Amino acid sequence: MGTRPGLVEPALSYLICATPRSGSTLLCAALDDTGIAGHPEEHFEILLETGHARQPRDYFQRSNDPEVWALLDDPEFRDVLGEYGGRYSEHPARRDPLWRPPDFERLAEGALHKGTTENGVLGTKIMWAYFRDFVRLARRTAAPDVQPCEVPASVLPNLRRFVWMRRRDTTRQAVSLWKALQTQQWRRDSDEDVGGQGLRFSFAAVDHLKLRIDEHNTAWQDFFEGCGVEPMEVVYEELVEDYRETVLWLLDGIGISVPENFAVAEPKMRRQADELSEEWVRLYDEHAAAKTVQKG
Repeated sequence: MGTRPGLVEPALSYLICATPRSGSTLLCAALDDTGIAGHPEEHFEILLETGHARQPRDYFQRSNDPEVWALLDDPEFRDVLGEYGGRYSEHPARRDPLWRPPDFERLAEGALHKGTTENGVLGTKIMWAYFRDFVRLARRTAAPDVQPCEVPASVLPNLRRFVWMRRRDTTRQAVSLWKALQTQQWRRDSDEDVGGQGLRFSFAAVDHLKLRIDEHNTAWQDFFEGCGVEPMEVVYEELVEDYRETVLWLLDGIGISVPENFAVAEPKMRRQADELSEEWVRLYDEHAAAKTVQKG
């Protein structure tokens, strides 16, 4: 997909591949703060069927767990989870005959404008939950003859590297996601405590989210292996432990020239895990162990 007249094509691009609450926002902020690695954000956070981002209830699609079904119908969670969106919602075309699928070329141009720094580096990020629609939209509108493996490179000019962001502890990741779905607070830039008022633990919810996270990590791995891609792999726990060296390693691996006297800035984002998170991890582990005993 070539750029339109008047648009400057980036000298190189990279794509961060992730799952929710994997630490990808911290990684994007780290690269953005360098001033030379693009402005990586979720520029393609959109579903083909609706033209919108996923809603909280969409995270619980395809569950076969009656406890999850009960959770979705719990009056206390209706304001949090809302009505079904995404693939469970009524198709917009039934409500509006003028409805059309999202304008993918406009999305791609927006990513180019918003995601590129003055040195010609484009950074962007996508979750596996949106990747299928990213590929389908691109093939429908911008690259109909391109095979799925080749879609990212056809959309992102001079795509140099894939960066796979994942978290080793997917239980804590699922707990973090369940809290975020209830609070709708997805990042934290200060020490202000959001607290735990009104938040409810649900083993069914955390277990379902952990299952989906594990499935999506496997899907990313299958995509990389099936398409012959060798991503630069960043593990959240290692990024937190060695923030500066990880950023420098990424800049070098992506192929971004670093100016003299360059220094990696300290992270502005604050960690969101707290005592409530740790309590929920403990409760989850206890429930999971009890279920294993029951099955045995």
